[in-house]
Amino acid sequence: MAKSQLRLQARKLRLSGLGIKVIAYKLGVSTSTSSIWCRDIALSPQQLQSLQEKAHNPYFGKRGLYLQKQKQLKEEKIKRFFQMGIAEVATLAPRELFIVGVALYWAEGFKKDSLMGFSNSDPSMVRLMVRWLKESCGVGIERLRFRLALNESYKNKAGEIQKYWQIFLGVSDQQFQKTFFQKVKWQKIYDNPDQYRGVLRIRVSRSIDLLRKMYGQIEGLRKNS
Repeated sequence: MAKSQLRLQARKLRLSGLGIKVIAYKLGVSTSTSSIWCRDIALSPQQLQSLQEKAHNPYFGKRGLYLQKQKQLKEEKIKRFFQMGIAEVATLAPRELFIVGVALYWAEGFKKDSLMGFSNSDPSMVRLMVRWLKESCGVGIERLRFRLALNESYKNKAGEIQKYWQIFLGVSDQQFQKTFFQKVKWQKIYDNPDQYRGVLRIRVSRSIDLLRKMYGQIEGLRKNS
């Protein structure tokens, strides 16, 4: 395209409100050439405001493409490391499950009571502890007792939430004690209030000897610190 035609095209684009750098990029000319061709064209206040907004918008033009690419690379990296983490854990061998359970009990288990107990709000962690009690400690599922703790604002959903835990853990409703309601008003607004499951407490009946041995197992981990 001849320079005269490029100049006319540049002026037309400038009149439409495009920036000097954008025009230069579109026409394949230098920024200084684009500026000289359009220097006598005055933009409207609305066009100037639009250019200002674009100048401060990190997602406009090449910057936007660059940031989108960086975001994609970051997401791919996060996913790659996440999958690496899953692969590194893989399937727990009996010895590994035993150590994991002792460590979790050290962190979250009841230590000042006469029976073994554990409480948490993470369903997967609770189910892992139930598995640990069964496979590593030889505790039959019938010896487990559960008590749900809910904020009182979820009182009308207590039955529904308990049913969720029963199905998730594969236990009966007869193993659940009366739900405890926390009379505390929440200040924080949660993103997914419908996913609230409360805190579940596990008690193991006839477990005083297991608890005594647990103290020693925890000490064994402590000596490895």
